[in-house]
Amino acid sequence: MWYYAGGALSVLVGFFAMARPGLASVAIAQIIGIFCLVSGAVMLISAVFGRARKYRVLDFFSALLRLVVGLLLIVKVFQGVLALTLVLAAIFIAEGIFGAVLALRLRGKNPAWIWVLLNAVVALLLGAMLLSKYPSDADWAIGLLFGINSVFLGFSLIMYAFSMPQAKEA
Repeated sequence: MWYYAGGALSVLVGFFAMARPGLASVAIAQIIGIFCLVSGAVMLISAVFGRARKYRVLDFFSALLRLVVGLLLIVKVFQGVLALTLVLAAIFIAEGIFGAVLALRLRGKNPAWIWVLLNAVVALLLGAMLLSKYPSDADWAIGLLFGINSVFLGFSLIMYAFSMPQAKEA
C-alpha cells in the first residue's frame, strides 16, 4: 500500500516539476533553505539552552552553518540553485550506483528488478547530464531532471509493489 502511494505521489510531483522546471528549481532551493533555517534554529536553541554540555560548541557551530546556508538559499536563490545542481548530480549518481547494486541483488528473486535497474540507469544518466551542462543549464535543469527522476522512481515503486506477494493476494 505504501509503495503504491509513494509511487503515485512521486509520479505526480515529477510531472509537475517537468511542466514547470524553473519554478521547481526555485521551489526546491527555497524548501531546502527553509529546512536548514528551521533545523538550525532548533539546534541553536538546543546548543544554548540544552542540558548536554559535551558537544555544545560543536552543536553551536553546526547550527550557525545551517542557519547561514538556509538564509543564503532563500536570499541568493540563483546561487543556491547552482550549488544544489552539483548536489543533485551527486545524489543521482549515488542513487544510480546503489540502485544498480540493488537490482542485481534482486535479479532472479523479484521480477521488478528490471524496473529498479531502469531507474538506476536513468539516475546515472541524469547525474551525468547535470554535470555535463553545468552551470549553463542549472536554472531549469534541477526542476526538469528532478521531475524525470521522480517519475521513474514512482513507476519503479509501483511496479515493485505489484510484484510483492501481499499485492497479489489483495
